Amino acid sequence: MSSILSRIVPKQRKMSTQLGGLLIIVGETMFLFSILNFLMITRLQYYSSGDNFFRLLFPNYLLFLFGLSAVAFIGMWLTYVYIFPSKQKFSQEQAIKDDRSPMYNTLLEMQKDLREMRSTVESLSERVDMMAEERK
Repeated sequence: MSSILSRIVPKQRKMSTQLGGLLIIVGETMFLFSILNFLMITRLQYYSSGDNFFRLLFPNYLLFLFGLSAVAFIGMWLTYVYIFPSKQKFSQEQAIKDDRSPMYNTLLEMQKDLREMRSTVESLSERVDMMAEERK
């Protein structure tokens, strides 16, 4: 089964980091374009001739923009306080479930090795203490 899968899945190529870096930079800066797009859409909605509801609620476009910004900041605060911790906890629990995370498995092995080294150091320390008492 795995030989069939290895023939179907293409092998990854070793490349320079320039393409990956470019994609990361573009991805990280796309929110700036989203802000510009948001501003243009809000302007169209506010000044729409067919719908003057927003102009009745907000007599000035800047007040309208401030109201939308307040709603956005409340949403960001709720996301930061409630959603992010929940997502982090869920993803961490999923990562350690059923030996899915090699890093977590390595950490468990290191903890086991550290316990063994501590017990070895303690036993050697006891031996040194006993030898020191015998020489007195």
